Amino acid sequence: MSIQNIRIEFAFAEGALRRLLGVIEARGWVIQSMQMGSDGDRSIMTLSLGPRDGTRKIETLIRQVSRVYGVVSAQHIDGATSFIREIPRAAAG
Repeated sequence: MSIQNIRIEFAFAEGALRRLLGVIEARGWVIQSMQMGSDGDRSIMTLSLGPRDGTRKIETLIRQVSRVYGVVSAQHIDGATSFIREIPRAAAG
């Protein structure tokens, strides 16, 4: 099993972490380790993942994760695969 490292930046909101972890596990990846930090508005999570079987491709997972509601960017740290989507911030009142 080849360990892959990814970095995800996402808007910190109710259910955000559960959605991300659910997609990762549902797509056939096992979480080996996780680090996460937040500034209250956005969070950054770094994960070490292992595929459940040899058919899983990290590039496919990155594309799937990047489509999850609230995800700003998803990157394969060991490679060049990355997707960035800008999320508008609420205007400061």
